[in-house]
Amino acid sequence: MSSSASQTELKRVEDLWFPDATLILRAENSLFRVHSGILAARSSVFRDMIAFPQPAPPTESEENETIDGHVVVRLHDLAGEVEVFLRAIFDSSFFMPPPSPVKFQVVIGVMRLAHKYDVQYLFKRALSHLDSMFPVQFMNVLDRHSIYANEDDHVDFQHGDITVDFTAFRAALEVEASWILPTAYYNIARESDFLTKLGATCLSAQEEKLFLAAQTKFLRAVVSAYRFVKLLPSPECDSSQCEETISNARDGLERWNDNCTDTDPLGPWVFDYVSGSLCDGCELLAHLNYRAAQEVFWDRLPTLFGLPTWNELKELRRKVMEETVTA
Repeated sequence: MSSSASQTELKRVEDLWFPDATLILRAENSLFRVHSGILAARSSVFRDMIAFPQPAPPTESEENETIDGHVVVRLHDLAGEVEVFLRAIFDSSFFMPPPSPVKFQVVIGVMRLAHKYDVQYLFKRALSHLDSMFPVQFMNVLDRHSIYANEDDHVDFQHGDITVDFTAFRAALEVEASWILPTAYYNIARESDFLTKLGATCLSAQEEKLFLAAQTKFLRAVVSAYRFVKLLPSPECDSSQCEETISNARDGLERWNDNCTDTDPLGPWVFDYVSGSLCDGCELLAHLNYRAAQEVFWDRLPTLFGLPTWNELKELRRKVMEETVTA
């Protein structure tokens, strides 16, 4: 190898190092040797890069490393993301469509680089994996404490860890997948201590302001959702036990309104203590009204963050996912 960097500083990724290949890529201190024809067939960016290579400088330098006579092409990307991106291209079993199990960081890495290097089928596949975590339909968020919490989710990530949402919304902004933002923003803003969990330097001043303002709106939405108590009893109810339970719930609600700290308006039904104390008609009415209030909030969620409506975001997603693959 000819370069100013010593070989011991660089690491060959063995199962992405094909001895008969001629294209050598470097990301950070990781080296990959892959078949240019396969990469060019998948990526229009690499196809152009290979067809019209930049002329090498007249003298060897760190920017003109060579291995076995081949110029090393530097990629200004994270080595870990380049690795999963190349694995997705050269190993068809590595990044299968959903619901095949996959790690969240793999999805993000493939999504970012597939977008950057124009590998449309992998980009769309990555977006499809994120659908279960960041839904656009209210029916997909019913009865979830975290609106993407699902024990059966095929994407492996730490539930309740808002650094996941932070990573997702940063990547979504980069690749213009705006339909991911409302859910990711919600999961951050509903955490009262999101600044502590993320660290003060992660968010911009504008983002901090956005999430803090959203928390106030979330508090109001929670109070509004619990007003279902005032709609009880059901017209068919003649139970004295229901009357007593409803009266106590109303008194508790009045006291609670002034001290509400709940910022999770899409959270699950929390009035299990009244179950068994209400007749079937009253309990059903309570559940239906609580759910209806949540659906109203869900419909407004994107606009609370200054984003387009759900219908507009869904249309954007449809256009991206249906775009013809040209590479």
